[in-house]
Amino acid sequence: MEKNTPTTEQVDMSEDIIAKARANKKSIVWGSIAAAVVLIGIFVWIMVAQAGSRKADELVAKADAAQTDSIALALYTQAADAGYKSGNRAAAEAGIRLYRDGKYEEALKYLGKASLDDEVAAAGVYTLEGDCNVNLEKYDAALKCYDKAISKADENPEVVPFILIKKANVYRAQGKFADEAKAYKEIIDEYPSYVAGTRTDIKKYYERALAASQAK
Repeated sequence: MEKNTPTTEQVDMSEDIIAKARANKKSIVWGSIAAAVVLIGIFVWIMVAQAGSRKADELVAKADAAQTDSIALALYTQAADAGYKSGNRAAAEAGIRLYRDGKYEEALKYLGKASLDDEVAAAGVYTLEGDCNVNLEKYDAALKCYDKAISKADENPEVVPFILIKKANVYRAQGKFADEAKAYKEIIDEYPSYVAGTRTDIKKYYERALAASQAK
């Protein structure tokens, strides 16, 4: 193997560092200890992160292959608690299953842990959080979740109108017919292709909400 012979400049630099170390021995020693602690901390973090990620990955893989929803839910919740990227997906999966089981408070707990990179998927999580709150009759909280979902959806022509309909339904439950009409009007004005392609008669519901708001 070819030797890597240090240059004169590198030797001079090394000697300079040694001289400074002798002059400031105490501070250099403590600095070295601090650096060692930082390096050990980074090493431990990497090892723990990798182990945690593997654990979450394994649990999610088992949950995906589970034969029953109850087993899948148990594995997804364990993976969600393990954290990391797979844990985020597991949290969303657990939230979906808990919502289907009518366990809305528990569903919110896991949906709140799901941090997803994909904008549409993230919008879906916020939407489901809104649905949980609707079933708990927490309408203001639901509207906040739907607003977050719309923001994440970034004007997606299929997702945003779908969420706006949910908002309109909440406003109707609150007796806020002007806001209900406004939500339907936004769909009509901003998403005409959705209006043309859906079976829901958006214009009819808009006119109903508008009439109700004017009658108040």
